[in-house]
Amino acid sequence: MSYEAIKFIHVLLLVFWLGTDVGVLLLARRFRDASLSVETRLTLLQMAMVIDTLPRICFIVMLPAGVHLANAGGLLDVGAPGMAGLWLLAALLLTVNMAAVKNIGTPLGARLQRLNWSGLGITGLLLMAIGLVSLVNGAPLTVSWLAAKIVVYGLVYWLAIGIDWLFLPLGRLTGELAEKGSSEEIEAGITRTVDKTMWAVLAVYASTLAAAYICITKINF
Repeated sequence: MSYEAIKFIHVLLLVFWLGTDVGVLLLARRFRDASLSVETRLTLLQMAMVIDTLPRICFIVMLPAGVHLANAGGLLDVGAPGMAGLWLLAALLLTVNMAAVKNIGTPLGARLQRLNWSGLGITGLLLMAIGLVSLVNGAPLTVSWLAAKIVVYGLVYWLAIGIDWLFLPLGRLTGELAEKGSSEEIEAGITRTVDKTMWAVLAVYASTLAAAYICITKINF
C-alpha cells in the first residue's frame, strides 16, 4: 500500500473517531434533560452507545495504522513480525473493549472492563515510556516530534480509561431511572456523572488534536 493511501486512511480514522464521538457527547448531554420522557432519554442513551462503537474502533486501530504510516514515510523500520504483533494487539484490545461494552452491568462485563483497562493502561504506559526515553536519549525514536506525539497518544489511552471509569455510575442510575422513574436524587446523580465524564472526553479531544498538530507541524523538541 502506498504512503498516500495509508495517510488517507490515517486521516479518516481521526475524522471518524472525533467526528462520531462528538455525536456521542451531544446525545449524552441531552440524556440529562429531565423534561424529556424516560423512554426518550433511554433511547438517546442507547443511540449514544451504538454510535460510540465507531470511535472505539478508530481509537484502537489508530496505533497500528500510525506505525504503518511512519514505516512508509521512513521514520520507523518495523518489520513484518512487528507489524503483525501490533495488529494482533489491536485486535485483542478491540475484542475485549467491545465485549466489555456489550456485557456492561453484568459480572462478566465488570471482569472484561478490568481486563480492558489493564490492556489500555499497559499499552499507554509503554507508548509514553518509549516517547519519553526517545526525547531524552534520541532513541529508539530518532525524530523528536514523533516521540512527542507518541507520549501524547499514550496519555490518550489513560484518558480513555478515565472516561469509562467516570461513566460507570450511569449504568446503575439508568437502571433506577427505568425502574423507578425520575427523582431529584437520580437526576442529580445523572447530571453529576455526565458532567464529570465530559471533562475526560474534552481532555481526549485536546490531546488527540495536540498529537495531530505535532504531526502536521513536525515541531522539534
